[in-house]
Formats: sequence, structure tokens, C-alpha cells
Amino acid sequence: MFRNKFNRLLIVLFASIPSIILSQDTLNAYKISYYNNKVTKYLDKEKTLSGFYTVDKNGIKIYASAKDKQAGKLEFKVNWNKVDDLKLLFKSCSSNHIKETYAKGDYDKAIPCVPDMKLFVGSSLKKKKLSGYRIAIDAGHTADNMEGAKMESRHICFEKGCIKDVTDSIEFAEGILTFAAAQLLKEKLEEDGAEVFMTRKTLNSTAFGKSYDEWLKNDFKKYIDSIFKIGEIKSDKRNWYLTKATKQDKFRLIFRDLELQKRAEVVNNYHPDFTIIIHYNVDETNTGWTKPGKKDFDMAFVGGALYRSDLSTSHKRMEFLRLLVTDDLESSISLSSSVVKSFEKELQVKTATQKDAKYLRESCITANDNGVYCRNLFLTHYVHSPLVYGETLYQDNINECKMLNKETDKTKNERVKQVADAYYKGILNYVDTNSK
Repeated sequence: MFRNKFNRLLIVLFASIPSIILSQDTLNAYKISYYNNKVTKYLDKEKTLSGFYTVDKNGIKIYASAKDKQAGKLEFKVNWNKVDDLKLLFKSCSSNHIKETYAKGDYDKAIPCVPDMKLFVGSSLKKKKLSGYRIAIDAGHTADNMEGAKMESRHICFEKGCIKDVTDSIEFAEGILTFAAAQLLKEKLEEDGAEVFMTRKTLNSTAFGKSYDEWLKNDFKKYIDSIFKIGEIKSDKRNWYLTKATKQDKFRLIFRDLELQKRAEVVNNYHPDFTIIIHYNVDETNTGWTKPGKKDFDMAFVGGALYRSDLSTSHKRMEFLRLLVTDDLESSISLSSSVVKSFEKELQVKTATQKDAKYLRESCITANDNGVYCRNLFLTHYVHSPLVYGETLYQDNINECKMLNKETDKTKNERVKQVADAYYKGILNYVDTNSK
């Protein structure tokens, strides 16, 4: 036994020697290859981003345009010996400090921040499966009633008689389903020792801590006046918003994007170990969703699949740099892979391949062969943590809609419970695999 242990020790020691004696040039060549391949494999959807960055023997450089790159005019650079420090900055410092550092144009000029990460304090002395983990949950959409669901086009309504053997109409809202699943998942994670943060605290609230109606009443005019004052809109547009725009116009053109920005902000301020973004899906080819369909698939999204327009501002380019240098994307793929496998096992729903949806073929990059896709959604781009953006089952499927329609309190709905359980088991498997 001693001889075997000694031999294994020698193997470990000798295996570590190459990393010690490798020349700096060899190490840099590896880094150049790794980061360039990462852009090609996950980030550059149409092979149009090369004008915005360079990875060379000195480090990583970001440019505002291809013209600036040709002129050697840098927007930001980080040398190889500072990349690990930059990763820590993205993970532990405030968004404002990160933006200020990027604006300096050179990480060597950065002023170190005091990390604003909170220490986890467990409520029990007994070690649990998820003790020490900080997990954020985002329950997709905002509607807590059918009127709101119609406004945000996240409303399933099938008339009485359109489904055989169903004697009543079917009607439910995705925002209510996601919140119920989030509540159930939160309880499971907390029972296992995790600290959990939700972007929507109650069913009738948004990431602003108030309902859309409350935001309209108290904040809409102030926001319109503020963007008019700084010149983002002209007086005629301001007057249209204040006098003629419908409630749905205000939601679609203003509130929806602002609220997504707020979700990313509150998640990033929380500094989670990872983030769970909960959505349900529908069949894109089922026009109008006035009758049920037969398709039913699971999938998940992570960051990446960027277009040239996704690097059009310094903030967007900073987020591109974050996806490039941190391990958020790689960890997101690993987490999402575990969760998607759990979806298929627990929900008995097939995992989607690219042939199963047009947007998977045209707007995504396959991250793996297991239903995980790089897609440039707002939260996959701007949330600063590993994440899974889950899309479980098709709500308009002829069998799913009947199950999801049961119970007014969706936390008591058996299918919603199964969805929460599928997320939970996928998370546990991910944590267990990584701890080993």
C-alpha cells in the first residue's frame, strides 16, 4: 500500500513539473489560443467581432471599432499578469467601480476596490448540502393577472371546446407560473442551507419592488422627463409618451427594458455563486397560441452568440470582456447542462436540438449537445455570475396546458412542483460534481 501511495505521489509531482518549467512564451501562446478559441466557439455569432479585440503576447486589448484597431487606438487593455485581478474585480466589486475601471482604459491604472460581497452566515451549525452558497433566482416576466399577461404577450388562453375532453376554457399566465416555481425552488434550496435572493419578492411586484401599475403612477413621468432633459428624446416624443401612449406602449417601449436592467443590477449587487432564471416556453410556430399544439421541448440559454451591434457601446464591450476573461460562461454551460439533463429526466420532456426551433438555428450557438445554447438575451449578457436561463416545456402543448391550468394557487400545481424539483435536482448535481 505504501509503495502504491508513493508511486501516485511521484506521478503528481512529475505531472506538475511542466507547468513550472514552461517558458513565458509557451504560456502566452496557450492563453492566446484559449481566448481566441473561446470567442470563435461561443461569443462571435457571425464572425464579425475581430475588429473589437486583440489577444496577443502582452494580454487582451479592446477597441471601440475596427477603425480604432487599425489606428492602434485602445479603449481598454489588461496585461496577462493582471487578468486574474480583473476576474476578481468582475466577481466581487460594484458595477459602478467596474465601469470606472474600464473607463480608465488600462487595468494597471485601476484603483482596487473593497469587495462588496457579503459573508454568508449560516442559520444552523450542522453542515448542509448547500451551506455557504448564495443563489439568485429570477422568476421571468412580471404579470400577476391575465390583463398583465396579455400586455406582455405571455398569456395562454384556449376557448372552451377547443380541446377534446376538456369542458372548460384554459387560461394562465407565464409570470404566475415562473413565480410559483421560484418560490418552491427557494424553499428547497434554503432547506439545504443556501442563502437565496429573488428579484421579484412577491407575485405582484417587479424588480423595482413595486407593481407595473405603481411604477406607472409614481415613476413613469419622472423617467420620461429625465431622458428628455439629457437629450435622449425630443419634445414631441416626450409629449406622445405623456399624452397618447397606451399602457401597453409604455410597457413595451420603456418599462420592459428598464425592468430587465434592474434585475441584472440587483442580482449583481447580491454577488451570487450562480443565478437561476426561470421561464416556460411555447411553440414559436403556433401562431397566436389560440389552440394547443403537439410540440414539447426543454432547453437552456447561457451568454454568447453576440453580433456586431452587441459591442456598439463601451458598456457592451466591457461585458464582452467579462464573458471572455472570467469563467462565468464555462460554469454557466456546466450548470445549465446539469439542469437540462434534470429537466428531461424529471419532466419526461425531450431536450431540444437546433432543428426543433428556428431561433435555435438562427440566433444561437450550440454550447454543447445537450440542449444548452449560447444566446444573447439581456440577462445572459449582463448578469455577473454563472447562470442557467431555463426554458422548461411548452405551455401550449395539448397535455402541458391541461396540467398547468389546474389550481388557482400555482404553488400547489403538480406540474409546477415538478418543474421546481427538476431545477433543484439539477443544481444539486452541479454542486456535487464541482465539489468533487
